[in-house]
Amino acid sequence: MPGLGRLSIQSKMILLLLAVSLASIGAMAWISYSSGKDALIQGVRNQLNGIRVSKSTALRTRLESLRDQIIAMSDSQIVIEGTREFHNSWDSLKSLALSPAENEKLDAFYRSEFIPALAKHVEGAPVPEQYLPTDPVSRYLQYHYIAANPHPYQKKQELISAPGDKSSFAATHAKLQMFFTRAARIFGFEDVMIVDATTLNLLYTYQKTTEFATSVENGPYADTRMGAAVRAMRTARDRDSFKLADFEPYRPSLGLPMGFIMSPVFDGPSMSGIMVLQFPIDEFDHVATGNFQWREEGLGDSGETYLVGPDKTMRTNSRFAHQDPAAFVRNLRENGFSPNLADRIERQGNVLCTMPVNSPSVDLALKGKSGILETEDYRGTPVLSSYGPLEMDSLRWAVISEMDLAEAEAPVRSLGRKVIMVASGIGIAVTIIALLFSSLLTKPLRILTTGARRLGSGETNVKVNLGSHDEFGELGRVFNEMADSIRSQKEQLESQVRENQELLLNILPASAVAQRMEGDEKASRQFADVSVLFSELSGLEEFGAASGDSTALSHLGDLITAFDEAAERLGIEKVRTIGGSYLAVCGLSVTRPDHARRIIQFAQEIVRIVSIFNREHHADLSLAIGINSGPVVGGVVGRRRFLYDLWGDTVSVARKLAAAHGPAIRVTSPVRERTGDQFNFSGPLRIESDGKPALEAWSVAP
Repeated sequence: MPGLGRLSIQSKMILLLLAVSLASIGAMAWISYSSGKDALIQGVRNQLNGIRVSKSTALRTRLESLRDQIIAMSDSQIVIEGTREFHNSWDSLKSLALSPAENEKLDAFYRSEFIPALAKHVEGAPVPEQYLPTDPVSRYLQYHYIAANPHPYQKKQELISAPGDKSSFAATHAKLQMFFTRAARIFGFEDVMIVDATTLNLLYTYQKTTEFATSVENGPYADTRMGAAVRAMRTARDRDSFKLADFEPYRPSLGLPMGFIMSPVFDGPSMSGIMVLQFPIDEFDHVATGNFQWREEGLGDSGETYLVGPDKTMRTNSRFAHQDPAAFVRNLRENGFSPNLADRIERQGNVLCTMPVNSPSVDLALKGKSGILETEDYRGTPVLSSYGPLEMDSLRWAVISEMDLAEAEAPVRSLGRKVIMVASGIGIAVTIIALLFSSLLTKPLRILTTGARRLGSGETNVKVNLGSHDEFGELGRVFNEMADSIRSQKEQLESQVRENQELLLNILPASAVAQRMEGDEKASRQFADVSVLFSELSGLEEFGAASGDSTALSHLGDLITAFDEAAERLGIEKVRTIGGSYLAVCGLSVTRPDHARRIIQFAQEIVRIVSIFNREHHADLSLAIGINSGPVVGGVVGRRRFLYDLWGDTVSVARKLAAAHGPAIRVTSPVRERTGDQFNFSGPLRIESDGKPALEAWSVAP
């Protein structure tokens, strides 16, 4: 169809409707995808927020139930009377002593039963002496109710009364033990304790673990969170007061995480005791994890809800640690976590009160804020995290509901694939139709595009031949004229740039040229460590008088050129030349660790050049050279007629060395120390310095 080349561009633009069609398909596909994506992501966010809120409500309900239980029981008549009777019988127990055999049996219980069982669950080796009771009353009660108790440890609450205890304490204990046995079955708490409000002695424990009959003030478990909360509770003035103690690995329970809630016991107007309810973490764990049924609760394959304490460690189990403990511990070791942390989690079989969680969502929740964000969880995996606080008393936990971001966005990816497939199908159909008409239209555009790319990449010798007489043909002719013009201008510009750069490099160091090309007109810069040479050529006036000024000037130019060539060979930069003085530096534009060695070699070389010059021209020129190393400041002086110069004590000292005591190569102590035994030094010489302390200099053999 040769006549198509004579059609106007307007006729050919009809074919652009194809592009409009494809753009419409793409826009509709994008709108569908974006709307669906937002809806799906918002659905997951709402789901996580809903789960987190429902879990927070359930956990708060459980805490409130514990609060109501402890307040009700602490105000019951049996507890008030029991506290009074325990207090009254405590002093009478001081007169009762154990026999040597009973003392030995109590010690044997700690050494052979309690300490080995505790060592399996805690880090390090427990020392029996840290736990053995020393108070006679404590030893008496622990013997009869723990050591002589036939039931296994953590089941010793099954003993209602101790046959060997004939004191008044025994009857009160039996009455309360039966009462709390029934209460424990109904309410499911782990232990209940009664503390004397005055002495802080643990008068009674339901479970008969090793804190029984010890002091919360200064006993072996006084530094627990429970102990701190009890001591704080002694100032309570209200019967309905309560206090929570956060979960902690509780050693009387063999390191299992336990929480505590307590309330005062008032006997009339005065506080007689403090009742402490100990509850295990298990029930909170079951609430947070949904009895480990994460999928059934709508959390998919990677979602979970967990609690984090104020110390930023987990208070409930990790889904991943529960489902595959060995793989979880292995991942901890492989991902750079502390070996002690991995060992501790492996030893106790869970992450409770151990696994740190330092995510932003935890930080925000512990500050009392709620929301949802994308972050990394305690495994370092990207997640969608819903966070919020759970508060009671002065205690605040973070409630976190999370799902791996990959799983949360899986429906979005599925939607994206479907949208792409449908859009691609429509696009392919439209493209096949469009291809029938686009070839002739796009050929001139392809030629022009190729030519423009070549021109844009720097190739200026570009010509396009469209072979048509329409607007594209006219555009091709204009393009060729533009390419010719650009080529001509580029050649002129490159020539001018080369001339300018060569001129600058002859005047300024390479680093100053680079700074000026970047826009820094003064090119001022501080150099921390360079070596500076200042030389003064003597005998020029005599040489000029003998050979004529014009001849002397020509020879001096040749001599300076020889200096410059030597400088270039040795990596030295000339700064400036004025008359017979020559200032050079090493380590300025190019960092050179051996700049001190190079500058001395350059000094020796120019001395040799002057010596050759003297022989060839029967002259008597001499060089006085000063060399110093240290910091300098360099920059351009002047605006239109400028030169580069160096300032600083390093330059001043080099100039003073060159001006002292006639021709020689003199270096400062820093230069000599840098070059060591590489040159033959003589000295030192002491050079006076205008009222300042004398300089210590060394001469270098030429």
